[in-house]
Amino acid sequence: MPQTDAVTQEKLVELLDKIPFFKEFSSYEKKRVAGNNTAFKSYRAGAKVVKEGDTDTSFFIILSGTVSVVKQGATIINLGLGEFFGEMAFLTNEPRNTSVVAIDDSVVALQVDQDLMKRLSADIREKIKDQIIVKLIERLNKTTERLRVRM
Repeated sequence: MPQTDAVTQEKLVELLDKIPFFKEFSSYEKKRVAGNNTAFKSYRAGAKVVKEGDTDTSFFIILSGTVSVVKQGATIINLGLGEFFGEMAFLTNEPRNTSVVAIDDSVVALQVDQDLMKRLSADIREKIKDQIIVKLIERLNKTTERLRVRM
């Protein structure tokens, strides 16, 4: 079960400053993200952050710790600081394709959902979407390269 800890806006902005996802965001924009009833969640080792098949449409940005992305019981990849997951369900409103499980007791994630997006300015929403697009292209390129090597 996730544990939600109350943190100050300043503490969350400090965390966002360390995350590459937010490198293009101004201090003001980071404060807006941190000050909009943002869900800041912590998880213990073994806790499921998201479950394959669920219809929740949030995506998560890892602020600390490591998670494992699992499909039908098999680990696909481990993700750590600054990585994000759940973006496919966030973008498509489709059920989750994978589960994500906390590997250690120090997993802290920023949950971004549609309600948060509605409360943010168009400029901030665009920056969030831009970061998702950049990462999806990186992942596609890596997958294409792995497939090319196998051929």
